[in-house]
Amino acid sequence: MPALLTVEQVNKSFQGVRTLTDVTFSLESGQVLGLIGPNGAGKTTIFNVISGIYTADSGRIRLADVEITNRAPARIARLGVARTFQVARTFNDMTVDENLRMALVTARLSSAEERRRVDAMLDQVGLRGARDTYVSALPDGQKKLLEVARAILLDPKLLILDEPFAGVSAEVIEILIALIIRLAGTGIGCLVISHDIVSLPRLCEEVLVLVEGKVLTRGPVAEIRNDPRVVDAYLGA
Repeated sequence: MPALLTVEQVNKSFQGVRTLTDVTFSLESGQVLGLIGPNGAGKTTIFNVISGIYTADSGRIRLADVEITNRAPARIARLGVARTFQVARTFNDMTVDENLRMALVTARLSSAEERRRVDAMLDQVGLRGARDTYVSALPDGQKKLLEVARAILLDPKLLILDEPFAGVSAEVIEILIALIIRLAGTGIGCLVISHDIVSLPRLCEEVLVLVEGKVLTRGPVAEIRNDPRVVDAYLGA
């Protein structure tokens, strides 16, 4: 049985500057893997390569047994990869309800099924009371919850989250942690970029450390926190 996500020797450069060098790792179904590293380490770049926003210069990426290297973002999304961004990308001139319905446009559901899914998702992320609120009026934390809700409405196989805990309240962090754990329990694989080393141990058993575009190490959170190389490169910064 192949891993859910396999990244093999991925390289990426911009104008001659290498940002990813032979990045290799895998992720199993139902696993939550943390991705940490200092600013400029290449964390968001590898997310962008996985999701098709950037093309890899070389290397391979597979979702289960399907090659997704350098496919179009829409195609990768249809195959089961959903993602969020460090700054939430929402339709601010629409309501929360309309944002969620937009995510379901391609699903061609009946009105009743669409309503059922939206209602269930609003309850999961605690936004039912904000259903008719325009997104422009939401605090940043609720915008992040909405973006995560949109990402998982179509039942992805892999969810990649870019700094979901940054700039949000403790209450939102608790909602996100519970949601990610619940998703992993259903078999969805989750890859999470975070600088929040306090929250990560509650989510995942392992973290992957990127430094200067290279995989420095991977292992249990407790070991990584005490690894002198990681302390020097990231945690002690």
